Parts: sequence; C-alpha cells; structure tokens
Amino acid sequence: MLSPARSASPSGPDSPRDPHRDGGADTPARAARDPRRAAGLFGLLTVLAALAFPLAPVEQPEATYSWTAADGAAAIPLLPYQPVELTAQTSCTTAREAPPGQVLLSTVPVRADAAAQPLQGLRIAASDGAVRVESAGIDLGAVGLPGGDCTLSVVSDPGSTSVLVDGVPALVREGDVRPDVAGAFSDVRSGVELRLTTDSRFETTISPLKAAIGVAGGLALLGMVVALGRIDRSRRVRLLPPDWWRPRPVDGVVAAVLAVWWAIGPITVDDGYIAGIVRSTGSNGFVGNAYRWLNAPEAPFSWFYDLYHLWSLVSSSTPWMRLPSTVLGLLCWWLLSRLVLPRLGRFVGRPRVPWIAALAFATWWVPFGLGLRPEPWVAVGALAVFLAVERTVATTRVLPLAVGLVLAGATTALTPGGLLAFTPFLAAARPLLALLRARRDLHPLPLLAVLVAAPASAVFLMVPDQSLAAMLESVRVRTAVGGGQPWFEEPDRYRRLLEWTFQGAIGRRAAVLGTLLAAAGVLWSLRRTNTGIAAGPARRLVVGLLLSLATLTFAPTKWTQHFGDLAGYGAAVLVLGAAAWSAAPLRSRPRAFVAGLGVTTVVAAIVVAGYNLWPYQGAWFTPTFSTLAPRVADIPVATIVLVAGGGVVTVLLARWAWQRSGGVPESPLPRLLPAPAPVFAVVLVAVLALQVLTVVRVAVTHRDSYTLASDTVSTLGGRPCGLQERLSVEPDPAAGVLPVAGGSAAGTLPVDVGGRLVPGVAVAGRSATPWFTLDPRQRTQALPVVVTTSGTLQPGDGLFLEFGDAAGVRERRRITPRLPLDDVRELAPPGAETVRLAVDAPDAGRALATLPRAPRLTPMTELLPPGSSALLDWPVAFLFPCLTPEPLWLGTAPLPQWRVGPPLDDTETHISYQPEYGGPFVAPRLLVTERRMPTYLAGDPLRDAGQLYRWVPTAPLARPEPVVDRRTVSGWQRIGHPRVPGIDPVG
Repeated sequence: MLSPARSASPSGPDSPRDPHRDGGADTPARAARDPRRAAGLFGLLTVLAALAFPLAPVEQPEATYSWTAADGAAAIPLLPYQPVELTAQTSCTTAREAPPGQVLLSTVPVRADAAAQPLQGLRIAASDGAVRVESAGIDLGAVGLPGGDCTLSVVSDPGSTSVLVDGVPALVREGDVRPDVAGAFSDVRSGVELRLTTDSRFETTISPLKAAIGVAGGLALLGMVVALGRIDRSRRVRLLPPDWWRPRPVDGVVAAVLAVWWAIGPITVDDGYIAGIVRSTGSNGFVGNAYRWLNAPEAPFSWFYDLYHLWSLVSSSTPWMRLPSTVLGLLCWWLLSRLVLPRLGRFVGRPRVPWIAALAFATWWVPFGLGLRPEPWVAVGALAVFLAVERTVATTRVLPLAVGLVLAGATTALTPGGLLAFTPFLAAARPLLALLRARRDLHPLPLLAVLVAAPASAVFLMVPDQSLAAMLESVRVRTAVGGGQPWFEEPDRYRRLLEWTFQGAIGRRAAVLGTLLAAAGVLWSLRRTNTGIAAGPARRLVVGLLLSLATLTFAPTKWTQHFGDLAGYGAAVLVLGAAAWSAAPLRSRPRAFVAGLGVTTVVAAIVVAGYNLWPYQGAWFTPTFSTLAPRVADIPVATIVLVAGGGVVTVLLARWAWQRSGGVPESPLPRLLPAPAPVFAVVLVAVLALQVLTVVRVAVTHRDSYTLASDTVSTLGGRPCGLQERLSVEPDPAAGVLPVAGGSAAGTLPVDVGGRLVPGVAVAGRSATPWFTLDPRQRTQALPVVVTTSGTLQPGDGLFLEFGDAAGVRERRRITPRLPLDDVRELAPPGAETVRLAVDAPDAGRALATLPRAPRLTPMTELLPPGSSALLDWPVAFLFPCLTPEPLWLGTAPLPQWRVGPPLDDTETHISYQPEYGGPFVAPRLLVTERRMPTYLAGDPLRDAGQLYRWVPTAPLARPEPVVDRRTVSGWQRIGHPRVPGIDPVG
C-alpha cells in the first residue's frame, strides 16, 4: 500500500524550470500553469487569510435595559455580572424626602436568600441631606444635596465611576468599580431611574467580511492541495490496499461490540457537562461554557461542539448523542485494520493478528471511547496523521505531508490534548527532512508557504464566530478562575491511574499500562530479534506514542480520561507488543524471556488490582464484586498473579543460575512455558469481559429501573426522555405523613422540607412517637418509609426506626443521615404493620426529624412535560434530553422556575452558583428561594437518583424588556474586562 516510489530526478518532468525561459515576472496565469508556483501562491493566500480571520469584524448585539422605581422590583441578572456601562439617576427631592438609610436604588436584592452567594452591587441610600453611594463593595462617599430641585446621577464604566449633580462631577473614582447587577430594587416608588448596557462581547456571529475571508482561505487551501497533487502526479501509488472494502469476520465482532457498548455502556464524567454546553449553543448564540467561567467561549477548542449541536437538533436523546462516538470507533478500527497494520510489517499476515488487533482496539475503546468527550475525535485524528506521515515517507510525496498537517491542526483545535497529533512529524523528523531536501523540484519559499499554511488552516475552525479579543478574554477568564493544573503536576495523572476509584478503573489500567509494556517490548526487540516487525514504521509509532504522552503534560487538567486520546496509537502499539513479546522471538534468548515474563507479571498484577468502577449513573446497581479488586475464593487475583508469576520467574532464574555456576550450556526453555504476550492477552480478555459482562448483568437484572440499556430501549420505543421517564416527584412531603394507629401525634415540631412544614420531633432526650400505620405499598416494599432529618446529629445521638406488628417491636434500625438535610429511606421488613420513631440522645440535641411518611408521588413527566425549560446541573444534564436548558443570552442569565440537580451528596454543581468560579447562575440565585422536591427512582426507591428544585422569587419581580441593536465590532476591540468577584481586582 505504502511502497516507496522512485526518487525524483532533477531532469525529470517535475524538475525546476528556468524562470527566464518564459520571459518576465510571475503572473497569475503563469502561476496557474506552474503547479509549484500555484502551490506557493495558494499557500501564501491561506496564511494571509488565517492571519486576517481572527482580526476580522464580527456582529455583536447590544442590549440596553431601562427601569424606573414605578416598575417595582425588577430582575436583570447580568452575565457577566457587571454592565458595560450604567447610569442611575434620582431627583434631589426624592433623596431629601427619604428617611436616613432608606435605599433609593440597589442592583442586588436588599434581602436575598441567605443560602445564596452574595454579589457586590450599586447602592444609593439617603443619608441626612446627602446621598451615600457604594459600588462593587467600595464606599465612594457621600454627596451633599444642594437646595432646590436637581438631578443626582451615578455613571459607571470600566474606566471610572462618577457621581454627578446636575451633570457636574461631585465624586470620581478612577478604575473599574462597576457594580454587579442582579436587578433593580428601591424602597421608593418614584424619582429613581436606571439604564444599563449588558456585556455581550462573547455573543457574536460571523460578519460578511469574516465569512468572505474564511471562504477565500478555504478555497486557497483547496487550491494548494490540488496544486500539490499535480506536482506529485508522477509519484502516484495505490491509496488503499486490495480488498479494503471486503468485510471480515473480525469486523463483524468489532462492530457488534461497539453496538452493544453504544446501547449499554456507562456515561463518562463529562457527558452531562458537554451535553449542557451543546444544547445551550442554539439559544446562547455561541459555544460558551454554560456552567462556569462567565459562560466564556470554549474557543479556540470548540469546533466539534458545533457539530454536536447540529446533531442534537435531530434529537437530544442519550442513544442518539452517543452515536457519533460509536461511528468514530468504527472509523478508528477501519484505519487500524486496513491501513495501519499493513504498514507495520510482515507479521500482520498471520491469521491471529486481526483478532489480536480487535482485542487491542476493544481494550482501549471500551473504557475511553464512548460518550461526548473529544477523545474519540483525537484518537481518529492522530491515527490519520500518522498514516499521512507514513505515506509521505513511503512515497516521497508532499501532498500527504500537507494533508497530515491540516489534520494535525484540526485535531489540535478539538482540545488542548489534540496537540499530540503533531508528534508523528517529530517521530519521523529525520526521513521527512531528508525527503524535503531531496525534493529539488520544489522551491524553498513556496514549500515553506505550504508547510505553514496547512496547520494554520486550523484557525478557521478555532474562531469561526468569535473575535480575537473575545477569544483572548475567554482565555484570560479561564486562567484567572482556574480549574486546571500546571504542567509540573503531570504525575498526578498517573497517581490517579493507580487510585481505587473510577479514575484508576481496571479497564483504564489495562489499556495504559499494557500499552507501555508493549512499547518497551517493541523498542527492545527491534534490534535484537527477528519478529517480522517493520523497524522504521514501528519505531516511529512507538516514539510517537511516547511523545504523545509527553504532550499530555500541557493539558490543563490531569484526568485519566485524557489517555483516551491515545486509543488509536495505543491499539496499534499493543498489536506490535504482541509480536515483540511472543514466544518465537524470545525462545532464543532465555534471559530476555524471563525478564519479559517478570515485567508482565508485575504489570498484570497492578492491572487486576483495580476496581471495575464507572462514574455517576454508571455506578448504579454495581455488583459488590465490582467495588473490590477481583477475587477468587476471597483471595485477590492480583496476589494470585503476583505469586504464580513470581514463582515461575524465580524457578527460571534459579535454573539459569544453577546452569551457569556449573559451566553447563544454557538449555532451551520448556516449550509449554507461556510467553509474556499470551499471558497478558489472557489478562486483557478477562478485563474486557469483566467490564462488558458486568454492564450486561446490570442491564438485564435492573431493566425495570434506569440504566443506559433501558434508556436505549425506551428511546427506540418512542419514549426518549431518559431518566425523567423513571423518576417520580414528591411535591408535598406533608401530604404523606402516615396515620396514627389509634390516638394522635401530639407535641410535634414543624420541620421545613422543601418549603413545606412537616410535623416532626427534636432529636433530644429519650422519647418515642406513637405507632403509625404503614401504607399498603410500604408493606409490599413498593414504597419506602421516609424520614427527613434537618440539622446535624451529634456524637451519641441515637435516632431509630422501629417496625412493629401485633406482637410489638419487630425490628429496630438506626437512622444515619449523610447530610444536614437528608431523606432517610428504609424498606419495611416483611410482616411489619406499623412504624414509629425512637430517640435516644442528649438533651442538647439540635437536629429535627419528621414523622414517618409514605411519599405521595407524581411522575416527573407530568410535573415538567417534555419541552419544559429548566436549569440542568451538569452531572445530570445528559440524562434529561426532553427538558430545555435555560438560555444565557444578551449578556443576561434567566430566572428559571425549575432546577434539576444530582443526588444530595453530590456537591460538584456549586461552581454554577458561586461568583468566584464565574458561575452563570449566581445572579438569578440571589433572586429566589430554593425549594427542594425529593425524587424516587422506579425499581429502586431507596436510591437518591437526583433532586428537583422549584425556584420561587423572593418577591414579585418585573422583567424589563431590552432594546437590542446589532453592531459590527473589529476583531481586536476590547472594552475593559468582565470582572470575576474575588479574583479580578476592583478599581
């Protein structure tokens, strides 16, 4: 497929021509006739377009809000929190008549929910014949009011904030002290006005000029590629191997595994995060981070989000959104099996190699390849770049080199980890430089233009609708807020790989550690044994893999999920490792055989010491054996592997030492002794089976509840609403309090449960409630007995549920809340008829517990019909495809009615509601009181599968309508910085 072509001859048809032969300077007509000049010219045009593209103007909306005190309290939750400019006015008469301390204007609620994080707004208050002004937490001072009628104004922009009396400055504070704005609030009902312009710098669309530059750059790139094809026309070789299209049995097996994994495989930790961003793109007008960083653009790494957004317009269901990664898996397998393997040597002709390749591919793709994250895209892109470089080396053509550079740039534009796509060029630097020096038919300057233009074309993907200034500002915000780790903390990634969490799950360990073992074997074997491996391509592949691991150092986060970028490379190196560590090349070198077996034993033991864990919903219904390292007869498999393998290695070393001490020639190793490659292949098969079959078991045994498999089945059956289909909500906890079994429950205390007061008791002293009659559904364990605790139980506090029957107490269970506010759910034992609470605690207890209840449930799809808008927290956003994410548009945030959150013990959603993280929903949260509604999962009512919250405004709020204009701004225009509270300095 990639056979080398004959070298170029300076006297051949592609040899340089004398520039004076045609007489005169270059012209477009001559350039069109000469493909070498055309390639250089088109390359130069591509570079110029790439430079101009970020600087080109963009279209930006400008939203202006106006408010008067007569409108009453108003919600104007800004995002970013400060306006571009603000003007507030009040008449001196209004200020004089107001009692001292009365608030004339505040841009944050005077009385906000205590549970909400505060913002620092503008506050104008009356003060004994003067007006005191505060902004952004800074007291600007007091301004005396002159006699007679006058107008007092506060004008704030990024440069300064001024207090003026009839237009004359009375107080001026230089620097950026713009206030945060959540709304407009006043204790008076007239004489106060507010006007502000929102900061919509990120909500831009491509302008006609920018689009024209992009089209010109794309056409120039295409022209450059065509010209390079004409230059290389004498070096044509077969592009695809014979019978590349013919299906094979191994292809069917790989496709079946991918299809099964698509239907049942767990989600990744970031599927919800990306789903929220993707589904918000249409309403937001750009790809912004809808959960933190002030919704700053994901540029320059966001072009695959745009593709996912278009894909989601067809359906947002979980199976549909996971389909692209499955298709990418098929493409990765096709590249590996049809193009990469034939390049690696004659050993691939052995019948077992395709099956080894399938195992290697599945070893990487199952733990890393499914979901919305960019790793599948990077894996395919990197593998395609490797093939382009290998084709360049094999054919001495320049066109594949340019195509490879284009693909490397596009892969880098996916995610910072995509930088690894350039490593094949470094691994093949020597033959590539030799090739370029040998191509005397190409002038240096046009060749340089081509080599720069190809990767520079990625700029068209990086900022399609953002300006350069907006992209740089988004990078500044992300850097200031943080959330990443510096390059020198890269060892954290490998420490996490060895943790007993889903970060170090057994499948991830098998892929990464197994590939490193294979890489070591390949590099060792290339000079020492006859393995049938093509030394050049294999060396470049392994060096590229190791360089790719090094490039992960520059990724801002250190999660083990990023190893998935190497899935294509890793699978190919595993196949090479199988050849390098097989018996045939090692039999002639017994010491190497023993060393390889020893290293394999250690790596295999570390792999099987991992847990079979997945994040979030993937961990639901996990069998007990998956929460521990694999065991046989209660002995860890890792121990068995280490002892067995170590024993064999010890015996072989003793045998070698004995023979050497006696001067006896080293005898051949027993032929029944397994080589390192088949030993580790058994480990890979076992790990793969454990991962897949465990998920299959969960899918079968819990098909009446929510799993990714049941979600797929429901979607194919016309019910695409995901987890929402299987959740019921308890709107009124007070309605479910159980009836007393004779008499009444006296002396109860009210307990606030989601805004509803439920009768309860104090966890103090020794007492017991009356007996309550269990609901019929509780007796059959269809519903749990629920007790909500409020406050923290102190050491020594005893809170118990006692179940009874006609004979008395049948069973006593201690209640152990996980959180200060928690729903404790217990299934009644068989035969129980009644239940009561018993308290055994010190008298100074500070916790409360509700009386036992049987929850009265409403299906979530009835409470929030499909299409309802809700604020979807990122851990669960992927699983509620029928709910519409609240939009973030025109520099403002919404005031949602509903929030869908993860289980109570998941605190990772706080970033969206805290200003120091640039949370987009900080300002709306200030305007509401949050009321929790517990949810119950069909088939597993004890599980806290998520929470539903109603957002109730703290007071009636008007919603002013903005006046929106659109203007064209240059690519470098920047007006101040959006300020992140607690991070960016004030003033």
